[in-house]
Amino acid sequence: MKMKDRLKYATIIFLLTGIFITAAHAKPLEAEFIGNEAFRITDGDNILLTDFPYKSGAYDSMTYEFDFPGTTGNVLSLITHRHADHFDPVLFSEQNWRIIGPEEVTVQLAQNKILKFDREIIFGPMMVMPKKTTHANTEHYSYLVNWDGRHLFFTGDTEELDALKNLPELDALFITPWFFRKAKMNDALPESKKIIIYHHKADDIIPDCSGCIIPTQNQIIVIE
Repeated sequence: MKMKDRLKYATIIFLLTGIFITAAHAKPLEAEFIGNEAFRITDGDNILLTDFPYKSGAYDSMTYEFDFPGTTGNVLSLITHRHADHFDPVLFSEQNWRIIGPEEVTVQLAQNKILKFDREIIFGPMMVMPKKTTHANTEHYSYLVNWDGRHLFFTGDTEELDALKNLPELDALFITPWFFRKAKMNDALPESKKIIIYHHKADDIIPDCSGCIIPTQNQIIVIE
């Protein structure tokens, strides 16, 4: 085989290998809605739990059933703030999970479970970027998560419009009904392939949100 032909075939093989590697790393994410702002998101190997575990029914919020014994391995709890409808320290302490959250949340926990808070925090294929935001009298963070190139943003309970600035194009925006309405009125919604409403009531109707996903409990949303 001539050198020119060898180079041509080598280039084709290299490009095809790159395509297969990219495909292998782009496993779809499955996001199962637990309740309130809690989702169980997995790529099959790693699990991200947002604002979970929380106290079931706290402040008349959603109750839930969850398979705690079956949730093991590479599990990360990502907590926005300390309110009981977002986090229950006793329930968390019974699990062998890792956690990212405000100091108000983590100060009472076993130190070996806490991932050091930083501008960028790595957990398996996820890069978590906290964004300090405001909510009531709490230490509160919103989070941008880059998961193998998929960008997910979790607002938490904030209504701070600045939280939505300077974001990349998102694969999924997780946002409360009241913050969605405020952002929509102020033309402040970021570009996102999916807008997923959370911390809603079971019968909530969200005006001007025809393209939104308003999940029911245990519903699974696929994020490509």
